[in-house]
Amino acid sequence: MSKELIKILKSVKLTTGIDTAAYSADGALLFRTADFPSCDFSYSREEKDICQAGGSVTVLPLKSGATVILSGTGDIYRNYAALLRAVIEEGPEPKKELTLAEKLRLYLAGKADEETINELREKYAGPFDCYVLTLVAESAHKRNELKNYLDTMHEVGDLVVPYDDTSVAFIKKCGGEDEYQSATDFAITLGDSVREELRINFVINVGGTVHAFSELSACFERCALAYAFGRMLSPDGKVYSYKEYVMTQMLSEIPVKSLKEYLGTLLDRDSAYILDDEELMLTAEEFLKNSLNISETSRSMYMHRNTLIYRLDKIEKATGLNLRHFNDAVAFRLLTVLNKLIKNKQNGEKHEL
Repeated sequence: MSKELIKILKSVKLTTGIDTAAYSADGALLFRTADFPSCDFSYSREEKDICQAGGSVTVLPLKSGATVILSGTGDIYRNYAALLRAVIEEGPEPKKELTLAEKLRLYLAGKADEETINELREKYAGPFDCYVLTLVAESAHKRNELKNYLDTMHEVGDLVVPYDDTSVAFIKKCGGEDEYQSATDFAITLGDSVREELRINFVINVGGTVHAFSELSACFERCALAYAFGRMLSPDGKVYSYKEYVMTQMLSEIPVKSLKEYLGTLLDRDSAYILDDEELMLTAEEFLKNSLNISETSRSMYMHRNTLIYRLDKIEKATGLNLRHFNDAVAFRLLTVLNKLIKNKQNGEKHEL
């Protein structure tokens, strides 16, 4: 307490110019400013409140038994004494000790102070081979279900970090003889397991794999980008991997005018209607998702093979792109991405006006 008291009194001198002295409960001098009068001020603890003594000082008894003396009298000094009492005895609210999950959440959000950042960097200074995922639910209640499930199944080295009302970060330790081929492979398996157990709707966003704690924050940001682009391009998706949307991010940084020019080179104006045909676009999306496999697509869509072929032919007639050929399929994917980016940017501009 004496160190904190001396610190406060030094601050008073610096900010107000008022000289002070402090005495312990047994009357020993703890501190006095350089210009405090050198005469010995005797004081009595009979007074329990702020008082003036000897016509030249204001005495402030403290609950701790110490006494502060201000070198002046009058209402101004009495008011300063009252303020001092509030600062010294009430003091600042004790700093809450954060849990590891709270510290990690602040770090991922870019809001951690330097002390917390250094503490985390020191804690995870060694090898840090992990998959970085976020799971996003429809509500806070469902988010809690996801978090509780991850808490029960996580292993040593895994980190479960509630991030906001609907999302939780899952940092899964990997490496060595890992049974998964990639972060996305793990996310697909995890998603199937959680849905079977909890029967709730959610999506998993894959930022990728990190090999050092210093890479974690950037990889976590990729989860957010994967979610944003995934919801825009494939709103019914269950797993969004950032690697699938690198091209989309690059294109998103291009002005709308240029995007329209690129779209025009891929699609004749007379064929633009094809992009608004939900039935055909859904068919094309499912065909691409099933690796250009007609049998798999017709089975997943509960559609007759001939109906599927008819729709693919219709798309080819309108766009000049045969989705059964890989290069044309890539060009069609680019076409759909450009179209959705243009609409998204235009809607954003309208909201800003």
